[in-house]
Amino acid sequence: MEVTFFHKNLTKSDEAILVEYVGQKTEAIAKILTKFAPDAKLLRITTQKFEKHDAYQVEFCLSLPNKSIVAKEASHQLYRAVDLSKDRLVTQIKKHMAQLRKSRSHQSIRDNHEVPKLELSMDIG
Repeated sequence: MEVTFFHKNLTKSDEAILVEYVGQKTEAIAKILTKFAPDAKLLRITTQKFEKHDAYQVEFCLSLPNKSIVAKEASHQLYRAVDLSKDRLVTQIKKHMAQLRKSRSHQSIRDNHEVPKLELSMDIG
């Protein structure tokens, strides 16, 4: 999985801390996405610091071959914003993987296939 970072209003020390901390957190995301090819997954992490509110906004945008998933959170602590965004992204990935598994159950083929019904008639004579 390729990870790219975009920063706005962060200091160099905050950037270094963020890259190291996110590196630890992306392992959980990569474990879930083992079904996809390594070059088919792109994770863009956008971080912005708001000086007026002394808060951080972290956005995880995961591009998969058939869907893009976005998770965005804001917090006064950089670590907490990353954790909340990662948790929200993992939840959405799990939901998406469940939908993919459900669509492969071939229910549409079974529904279109008509099974002849047996009619029983009883003659009472």
